This record gives sequence, C-alpha cells and structure tokens, in this order.
Amino acid sequence: MLCLENITKRFADGQRMLTVLDGLSLHVEEGEFIAVIGESGAGKTTLLNILGTLIPADEGSFLIRGEEVKDMSAERLCQVRNREIGIVYQDHRLLPQFTVWQNILLPTLAAKKASTDEEQQRALELLDFMGVAALKDSYVTQLSGGEQARVAICRALINRPAILLADEPTGQLDAANALTIASLFRQVNTQLHTTVIMVTHSSHMAKAAQKVYRLANGKLQC
Repeated sequence: MLCLENITKRFADGQRMLTVLDGLSLHVEEGEFIAVIGESGAGKTTLLNILGTLIPADEGSFLIRGEEVKDMSAERLCQVRNREIGIVYQDHRLLPQFTVWQNILLPTLAAKKASTDEEQQRALELLDFMGVAALKDSYVTQLSGGEQARVAICRALINRPAILLADEPTGQLDAANALTIASLFRQVNTQLHTTVIMVTHSSHMAKAAQKVYRLANGKLQC
C-alpha cells in the first residue's frame, strides 16, 4: 500500500542543514497496524507528515498504491489527502466554535456545501463505535481530553480513508485514557479494516500495534 525508499529530509538550522530522515525506507501492507517509536526530536512527526503528503521528501521515492507522490498533480494530491488518508493529531485540532457533530462532518465539505445522508449515517455509526454518541450536540470545550481524542478519530475516519495516521494521539492524556485510545486504534484496524500508522514515544502505546519500528539516527529499526 505504501512504499518509502531511501527517504531523506533536511531542515535549515541556523546556518547549517539538519538531516532529520536519512535514507529511510518503509513498506506498509494493506491492513497492517504499525507503530513508530522514538525520542523527542527523532523525526517521527516529519515522517508522518511525509506519509500524509503534507510535506515532500528531499530525496527518495514514496509510492501510494504504486503511484509516485512527487509526480502527482496538486489536484491529485488533494484527492489523496481527503479520500485516502485520515490524520489524528496530538492536539486533536477540533474547532471549538462547532459541535461534535459539525467537527466530524467537516471533512465531507471539502468540495460541497452539505453532507450527504450517507455521510451523516457514517458519522452516527462512528460516534457509536467510539462510545461518544451521547456527545453529538456538545461543544469541544465541554469534552474531556479522552472524549476529544475519540471525536478526532471519528473525524479522521468520516471519509472512509484506507490509511489512518496518528501523531502522538495520546500525548496529552493520562495513562488510563491512553491505553483506552490505543485499544480503540486496534479496533479501527481490525473491525473497520483500516491500515493504521501511529507514531509515539510510548512503548506501552506501541504494544497495540502488530509491528513496531524504532526511529533513530534518521532510519527505522525493526
């Protein structure tokens, strides 16, 4: 499903260039649940942003279902981001002026003014799946951190993406809530048949995955 070969990414650090990813390779099969662990600053978020097509690699090849990302047009990249990939961020990035229901349906409005009946039914199913159906009409500011995390997962899944990316999704939660969210990601993988790639600093969170990699010195170690 995903194939990264010899990916290198550098950033300017004052007057020098800092190499964050250095010839990194990763192959992801459909239906896998992969966790990437590493210290703060190891490049986990950079890797996830490349996987999400949010930033380009400086060198190397990145294929999604056999299609080279750097050869995609801007329109095609937008299609891939909106339809193939869902992303859950550490800070959730929910909009406080909207209700839970409105936040979840927001990605369906990328190319139209109103959600379809099918999309609204999907939202109801996801709310129930995540155990937050009773919060449908609540505002984000009324939710706990764990509840916000569940809503963020619903929003990431609303367009039925084949791939779910999670960037330190429990970084702001206590240990009990973190383990609950880790279990929910496993259910998303096994019950919704979604490929999941999660980056985390927590080895406990990583235990939910089928395969664990460590990111160090710009490369992945299995």
